[in-house]
Amino acid sequence: MKSKTTAILNASSRAYEAIKEMIAQYQLIPGQKITYDQLAEKLKMSKTPIINALNRLEQEEFVISLPHRGFFIKEVDIEEVGELFAVREALEMFGVEECIKNQNPKMLKEVETAMMAHREYDFTTPIRNRFALGAAFHLKIAEMSGNRNLVRQLKHVFEHIYLRHRTEGFSPKRLAAGSKEHKEILDAIKEKNIGKAKKLMKMHIRVSKMDTIDGIQMTTRSFKF
Repeated sequence: MKSKTTAILNASSRAYEAIKEMIAQYQLIPGQKITYDQLAEKLKMSKTPIINALNRLEQEEFVISLPHRGFFIKEVDIEEVGELFAVREALEMFGVEECIKNQNPKMLKEVETAMMAHREYDFTTPIRNRFALGAAFHLKIAEMSGNRNLVRQLKHVFEHIYLRHRTEGFSPKRLAAGSKEHKEILDAIKEKNIGKAKKLMKMHIRVSKMDTIDGIQMTTRSFKF
């Protein structure tokens, strides 16, 4: 009995990770209805671990269950975007200050590597992947603060900002501008100029917020489920 329960828990965990990856890779699109049979066939699992995984994702607000209709990928709305970016700004203001106090050559190199990965990513590939690389740059800065709770909370915020909206309305122009801003932020961190780094980070986050809202509004006008 114990081994059967363990097997179900392990399968549910695998289903959770697989479904979340499908959301990240835009194989499941915000607003889309989730079909148990299709997921079971794709993941080669029974419905039980899939339902367990969806219940967990619902608790984390990545999916939503509607009475008599089933599960859907939960879309972020503009009000929630504003709330998420407010939390992001507060976290990153603290993170920048702490990372400057705790920076070291090894971590600076890791932040620079993340910055270059974002900058050099092919613009013809999915925007969602480039969002992930941009988030990775910011998370590396947070890691340099040495505060694991900060990193965990910031990752949670990024996932809810970027995994829960459709990307068809987003222009690659903003992504190119973001790369330039990343370099300016990193340069200020290297200079150990806390005031400048925080100012640049705040501007970067607020412009990103407005572009995210514009992208959601554009997509909402163009796509209906």
